[in-house]
Amino acid sequence: MAKVQILKSNSIFTAESEKFISGAIVVVDHQIAGVYPDQIPTRFLATRPTVTNFGDQTIVPGFIESHSHMFLSALVYCHQITLISGNSELACAKELDQKVIRDQLKPEQWIVAKGWYVPSWTDKRMPCRATLDRYFPDHPVAVIADDLHTLWLNTEALNKLLPSVNSTRFDKDVVVTARGDPTGVIGEQTAMAFLHQIFNYSTEQKAAVLGPYLKHLTKFGLTSICDLALLPAKTAAELDDQIYPAAYHLLAHQNRLPIRVHLYPYFKRGVGPLKQLSARYATERIRVAGGKLFFDGVTSSYTAWMKAAYEGKEDHGRPMIPASEMKQLIFSAQANQLPLRIHAIGDRAIHEALVDFIAAKNQFGQLKTGQHCLEHLETIDPTDLSLMAQSGVVASVQPSHPLLDYQTADLYVGKRSQTMWPFLFFETHHIPMAFGTDSPVVVNVTPMQNIYFAMTSQTLIGEPAKGWHADQRLNLGQALLAHTINAAKACSYENKIGSLSAGKFADITVLDRNLEHTTARDMKDVQVVGTMVGGEWQYQKTSQLIK
Repeated sequence: MAKVQILKSNSIFTAESEKFISGAIVVVDHQIAGVYPDQIPTRFLATRPTVTNFGDQTIVPGFIESHSHMFLSALVYCHQITLISGNSELACAKELDQKVIRDQLKPEQWIVAKGWYVPSWTDKRMPCRATLDRYFPDHPVAVIADDLHTLWLNTEALNKLLPSVNSTRFDKDVVVTARGDPTGVIGEQTAMAFLHQIFNYSTEQKAAVLGPYLKHLTKFGLTSICDLALLPAKTAAELDDQIYPAAYHLLAHQNRLPIRVHLYPYFKRGVGPLKQLSARYATERIRVAGGKLFFDGVTSSYTAWMKAAYEGKEDHGRPMIPASEMKQLIFSAQANQLPLRIHAIGDRAIHEALVDFIAAKNQFGQLKTGQHCLEHLETIDPTDLSLMAQSGVVASVQPSHPLLDYQTADLYVGKRSQTMWPFLFFETHHIPMAFGTDSPVVVNVTPMQNIYFAMTSQTLIGEPAKGWHADQRLNLGQALLAHTINAAKACSYENKIGSLSAGKFADITVLDRNLEHTTARDMKDVQVVGTMVGGEWQYQKTSQLIK
């Protein structure tokens, strides 16, 4: 016999428009049967359904995280990576020293941390291994930069890792002194290869790390996450891009997968291997949904590919993949009906990718299912907005990111910082915009905090007072769409999730207040009281449920 549940509320956001309605959602087994603003059909009432009345508490489609790196985020959550901060190299090293419990360290045990970021340091100077050596002479230490693109190592770590660099000279990603000695700073793909060696876990170990973190995310109202590849490490057997479908599969087998997972492995592993993964891991909870590529780096290390030189420099950055090769990869994805997620931060990288997406669509036609995405889009040239609208590509953005860099962005890109992260312009050009966090670039940012950032252009403590690029603030409906149906488009799964529509999975989030009566300033304080995935409550804050 079918299981029928009825969820009532005076404030329901279906994501079929920006409007709220009063009514009831009928869930039959794992799907939404309908949303009824007036009378509930008698055929459902006759089944003796479970009825929950949430009063004025708003019900929304389950929130979707459109861009995250789950394995590293889970390592942070389970304290295998220590979070630090500080406004200088010395301050970061001191904080790590204070947080490490030396009595619990085993001989030669790795100490891994995250949290240094040169743009936020007072002297804006890259760190060196000697500072870490002062505090940690006997244990290997690796500190991940906040942008995830760079490692800072001590001498013990260098001694363990550098012999693996397959070159008679230091790899191009290893920063050296004028004498050729490694400074301890390792960038990009080599940094990812070193992380692979540090966290070379079995499938069982990966599942043990991921499981508790996935459960934790349901407290934020998340019902789906997109797990995107990092730059891959070349191992003896394969590429390690930190996308681990076997670990999710094991969790599902153990009935410990509370959330939908949409995976995007590194696309250069090949169309064939990607399609094999997609066929092997295809369930209602696990999907290999497309591929991930990196076109450029980040502005803070001058590796984002720009149309004009960086402020005070002759450097334009560079593509990580030659433009001609990227065009071939985009055409291959289009021909093989595979959605792509491409990291593109610099305005030149964004422009070139858009031109290629349009050309590929003209040659092979639109994707039959799914949509391509550009990730981050920090310095998109305003003249390219119409090009992006023409391409049909989703803008996958992170509302917290402008507030990480707003005080220093002009140091890198000058006047171009005035047009960075143009959220409202995406809306006015009818470009679908999907919200995510890029965790663990930022950690513990909830969907409601993302909505707060998008609506206020302020940090959690209300800075800057008038908002940064306040003209790009979104309204509540626009921000909610970006974390629901538009994020479902980024997952290439909008026919199954993202709105409270008949026939879609019953992925539903209940909030602790009426959003229509909540100020933008208070959005960051909104809590989740219930998270339903496929008709089953994965999280309930029972004290706030109204029966």
